[in-house]
Amino acid sequence: MARLGVITDEISEDLETALDVCTDLGIRDIELRSIWNTSVVEHDDSSIQAIADTIRAQGFAVCGIASPFLKCHMSGDGGAAGAPHSAKAATRNEQWDILARSLDIASRLDAPMVRAFSFWRVDDPGSVREEILEILQEATTRTRSAGRLLGLENEYACNIATGEEAAWYLERIPDPTFGLIWDPGNEAALGHAPIPGGYKAVRERIHHIHLKDAVRLGEPVEFTVIGDGIIGYEEQFRLLKRDGYEGVLSLETHFDSKSQREGATRACARAVRAIATQAGLPVDLS
Repeated sequence: MARLGVITDEISEDLETALDVCTDLGIRDIELRSIWNTSVVEHDDSSIQAIADTIRAQGFAVCGIASPFLKCHMSGDGGAAGAPHSAKAATRNEQWDILARSLDIASRLDAPMVRAFSFWRVDDPGSVREEILEILQEATTRTRSAGRLLGLENEYACNIATGEEAAWYLERIPDPTFGLIWDPGNEAALGHAPIPGGYKAVRERIHHIHLKDAVRLGEPVEFTVIGDGIIGYEEQFRLLKRDGYEGVLSLETHFDSKSQREGATRACARAVRAIATQAGLPVDLS
């Protein structure tokens, strides 16, 4: 059975507030990205211990560490080309430290997966494929040694943004440690219809799924309540049922409802329940 989860800062930067909303919604799987306006990988050990104690005391499971690994320029410097979500600017040389810290925190919080990106997008992403492949191969080796999974997110601001682009790397890194964080909203933001084509390209290597719905294909990038946008989520859920997906469907709404992120998450949770029911996809959501 698939399980509904959420990236906590999509509700609130305050962890306790986010967990209260999750409890109200019956969500027990949480993904950690930014807490108290600080990237999870930048919290010190005492802060991580306090986070762990809070989460465990309330019976939550951390499904992933939403690390900013490789969310930087390939040149090694320059400002952010997309949303940093509280992560401080880091050079290319600092990325291995970010991965190491992400893996350490994943171990401390019993999280099975850490996230990776593919550098801010260049004009011709095909021209940097071999360079990125070598880095992701090394990252996969380090992640396997740490006993975790490496989840590559298809991100519209990065060099791997679509299912088709991700498939090229998945074919060349057969290690099951390496898989995709499938985000149909991100492929739509780049201007591509993600379903069924993008999903079909990666469906056998999905570790985790992010849910958000795009208002339109391409720019200007804007998101809305799941089911109100242009992504066919009922078809997506039918395909997930067919393929036996039993992982987490993590809400990453990326919009405010009446100036409240909490409201957006509540609206999307209701919508996912209704659409999944219509599609016949069992979702563990109280």
